[in-house]
Amino acid sequence: MTHEAPQEVEIVAAPEAGGVTRWVEDQVRNTPWWLISIAFHLIVLAGMTVVTFKEEIKVKEAAVVMRRHVQDKPVVMERPLDITGSKSAKDLNLTASNFPENDQPVLDDAMDHPEAAVNISDNGIDGDTMLGQDKNGLSADWGDGNGIGRGMGGPGSNKSLGVGDGGGGSKRFGNGPGGRGEFRKRDRNGTRDGSTAENAVTHGLWWLGRHQEANGSWSSAAFDHHCGAGKCNGLGYNEYDAGVTGLSVLAFLGVGYTHLSKETYVDPISKKTMCYGEIVKAGVKWLMTNQDAEGCFGGRHGSKYMYNHAIAALAMAEAFGLTDSLLFKDSAQRGIDFLCEAQSPYKAWRYSKRAPDNDTSVTGWAVMALKSAEIAKLAVPRSAFEGAKAWIVECTDEAYYKTGYTAKGTGKVVVDGKNNDWEDHPALSAVGMLCRIFISHDEKDPALEGGARLMMADTPVYGGKKTDYYYWYYGSLALFQWDGPDGKFFKEWNKAMTSALIPTQHAMKDGCEFGSWDVNVDRWGFEGGRVYTTAINTLNLEVYYRYASAFGVKRGK
Repeated sequence: MTHEAPQEVEIVAAPEAGGVTRWVEDQVRNTPWWLISIAFHLIVLAGMTVVTFKEEIKVKEAAVVMRRHVQDKPVVMERPLDITGSKSAKDLNLTASNFPENDQPVLDDAMDHPEAAVNISDNGIDGDTMLGQDKNGLSADWGDGNGIGRGMGGPGSNKSLGVGDGGGGSKRFGNGPGGRGEFRKRDRNGTRDGSTAENAVTHGLWWLGRHQEANGSWSSAAFDHHCGAGKCNGLGYNEYDAGVTGLSVLAFLGVGYTHLSKETYVDPISKKTMCYGEIVKAGVKWLMTNQDAEGCFGGRHGSKYMYNHAIAALAMAEAFGLTDSLLFKDSAQRGIDFLCEAQSPYKAWRYSKRAPDNDTSVTGWAVMALKSAEIAKLAVPRSAFEGAKAWIVECTDEAYYKTGYTAKGTGKVVVDGKNNDWEDHPALSAVGMLCRIFISHDEKDPALEGGARLMMADTPVYGGKKTDYYYWYYGSLALFQWDGPDGKFFKEWNKAMTSALIPTQHAMKDGCEFGSWDVNVDRWGFEGGRVYTTAINTLNLEVYYRYASAFGVKRGK
């Protein structure tokens, strides 16, 4: 910045009191008219220059803010006018005790707008992962014709998060069956079609609902106090509570349940009447009330808290994106802001904020959170995506398209004494493939088919030190984006995965374990415990419902 040299200023003494008017009159009377005219025009011109100069400064500042990395908040994109009169979380002074029942009042008939209806598993650990609203906006019961449908919803407006060509890729939310394959609907009474995969999802959600804490969270290490006499085994580490809470919320959101959902069920084990919407509401409330001033979810007491934060940020972005509830907007945006602030300069993410190195596993969760936030129209700086893409490219072998953990060519990653003898899989290649699709959307990128072929050579197998639910999660998402739901890659993969998952889910005869998946058979289950294995496998079976397929509609033909 340059500074002008000081200029001399003539100081003129003020006239005596009482003589101001007379002094001014004398000065004007003795000044030629043409000089007065020039002076007047100069004053007007100077005023116009100041106004223009200030406007230009604003434009330049805005441009700088958009291009800076994360020191300044990105410019917030405009959202549609909130015609419901909803208030933000800040306006409501949200606490755990005053979380409102519903922040979206019914619109008056005069305001009817017809157009509105239309790893926690830590793979690669080197130390020890609706929209549309009509005038009956409160009606979100499954099967209600006036409701806001998504996932398995009935005859309402079925919506999915759109990322590509599969049913709304260029829109914020995809429509109809595009991007979801065999879209399973319910009738007005909420009955299901009875498919085994659908039932497995339901039973997984029931287990999660049965083991939710009173404060709305899920506990990796202490969920078993809900079990009664026949306790579930498979406790994890308590440092991952925020992460497994995020995953559990995502499992409910994945089939369309939001804080607005009214559908209830009687849990077959506890015999309690449960409400899907109340489960989601309690989980989201816990995340919001466990977010610090910088926007970080779940605290920073663990050595790898960025896993927790990225997954929780993903859950909050989807909770906001599926409902447009302004109650969630501030928390969701601050979660994304912190995620961007925590990014390593010009690269990706690691276990903690602005770590000096990067890893692909944390980066995968971060990119998913950013993508969901972008779809939900939250502010996401492009530089965050570009840094992640640069990292994925840097650590991917261009000959075989295998993606490394902390560098290109990284070998098998283990936690010593925990999973040394487990088989390795191209899980990080699946992460890299999904990141490339979400960031660049370039079907001609050779790394996409290269990654797909790596996964097809290693499809899901249960047992014998082969099971890796985290790998199956990213493999399912990546291949569904590539050619799902009808392409040969995804169909073969999904057949293998469902054949591995559905028969191994605990049945009713197993008591409180009913609906869950075991921990000791999974490569990374020891960390997040049974809550992790059940939440992520429920998400694995929900791959149809979550994001519209980027290329699948045309590739699957």
